Amino acid sequence: MNYDYIVIGAGLSGAVIAERIATLMNRTVLIIEKRNHIGGNCYDEYDSHGVLIHKYGPHIFHTDMDYKKNILSFLISA
Repeated sequence: MNYDYIVIGAGLSGAVIAERIATLMNRTVLIIEKRNHIGGNCYDEYDSHGVLIHKYGPHIFHTDMDYKKNILSFLISA
């Protein structure tokens, strides 16, 4: 099959741009992803106890409040 566009990576940006090209431009898109899942570093999954965890850690957390950063750093290191 021939594709109009090839997008490398199915993380947030790759997945969104591929969908936008396909939907808005009515073009065919091939997404190439090295991992066995989509979502990039934001991917989450259930552990053996049924708890939803971030496989790669909490990468999307933005704050300029030092006390929040300190609390999280303490909890992560515990």
